[in-house]
Amino acid sequence: MSRHAKAKTITVTGIVVPNDWDQGGRLSEVVLCGADESEFVLAGTRQRELFGLCHHRLSVTGTEASDDRGRRALVVDGYAVLGNEADCGYESGFQI
Repeated sequence: MSRHAKAKTITVTGIVVPNDWDQGGRLSEVVLCGADESEFVLAGTRQRELFGLCHHRLSVTGTEASDDRGRRALVVDGYAVLGNEADCGYESGFQI
């Protein structure tokens, strides 16, 4: 008899940071750097919404998973903006 682990829903508070760009120089991946020093690649259908929130402080709720490269990922179900880039001491202005 095998057990199937139920997907775990978690909420992580942290800063959204750009992590990868495509060949055209456009942002293609962001990570959430948690207040507890955790790091999650943000994934799922809502991922692109977060590209415009780089350097913002967010509370993100989603399902913990692994991406296709074996990294810790968070499939985003929802989020709340807690602060902007000025609150974090960053400037944004890169191409999305």
